[in-house]
Amino acid sequence: MKKKLLLTAVFALAGSSFAQEKELTLKISQPLELYGGVSAGYFYTTNEGNDSAQDAFQVTNAIVGLKGEVGETIKMGFDLAVGQSFLGTVDSPLNGSQGQTDNFGIVWGYVTLKPIDKLSLDAGLLTTNIGYEIADTYSNPNVTFGAVWGAQPFIYPGARASFDLTDAISLYAEYNKEYGGDNFAVGSLGEIAGISYGLTYFDYNDVTDPNMVNKNLVDIVLGYSIGGIDVGLNADYQWLDDSSKAPGQDDSGYGVAVYFTPNMGNVSLPIRLEYFDSGNSGIYIDEKGYTLTVTPTFKPSDNTFIRGEVVYVSADNKIFKNGQKKDKTTLSVELGFTF
Repeated sequence: MKKKLLLTAVFALAGSSFAQEKELTLKISQPLELYGGVSAGYFYTTNEGNDSAQDAFQVTNAIVGLKGEVGETIKMGFDLAVGQSFLGTVDSPLNGSQGQTDNFGIVWGYVTLKPIDKLSLDAGLLTTNIGYEIADTYSNPNVTFGAVWGAQPFIYPGARASFDLTDAISLYAEYNKEYGGDNFAVGSLGEIAGISYGLTYFDYNDVTDPNMVNKNLVDIVLGYSIGGIDVGLNADYQWLDDSSKAPGQDDSGYGVAVYFTPNMGNVSLPIRLEYFDSGNSGIYIDEKGYTLTVTPTFKPSDNTFIRGEVVYVSADNKIFKNGQKKDKTTLSVELGFTF
């Protein structure tokens, strides 16, 4: 739950040096919005390569964000989040021997210029518009990220222009440097007849990260709520650039994730079912496979939660436990506080 705060602070530093008094005054006086969350949990997973690294306690989110906007005709604003966030996926839930993620620092942060009504320009460290799952996992229905998410863009330096076509539909175009590339994306976000949607074309070009290839993807996200049930869909079709293809290698793949969340007061039961098929292109974690995630969640209050999770992953090939197993099961329990 986010709370708007009016922060008005004056800090003074006074001292003496060579019999002269010096004073430094910092003044902040505009509406700012403070948000964030802290969560932690225990994870146990089967079929890890190292049997001694099958479980971990870890902080899954520690994020504090601040945003604000000023101006009348021409507006300027910012959104800055610092901390650390969990990057565990269904196939790699511990994300390393102790499940630790990126070092503490800026998670995302950008400035926004609105020179005219309906047009906004963002620049900085952007969160992607692609996908159903977002960066702070306490806002997602599940603890771990899905296999479809693992093949999508995430957070990257770049610039984005967005234009509100109507009150419910916006268009955007962006240039970004994810994986060091000269990448661009175009898309649309909005809502039609009660169905929220996102549609994007994303082009990776001249990436410098040796673990990434030049590729393209079309992403569609749909969301709808009816009778206390939230339903979501995230579907991607991806294909490799000619420069990234090898003789005899498949050059495309697709992934589909379906989200189904019945809500019963302060109890919910998020379910995620995924299927992916990419041949030997390397786009997804294996040639074919599926995942099932069930995350029973209890919210003692609006800004607290307790949730358990069961994840099952099945692949076509033996990609787990050093090439000995085709499947993996993960159990976790997470507690969280948001504000």
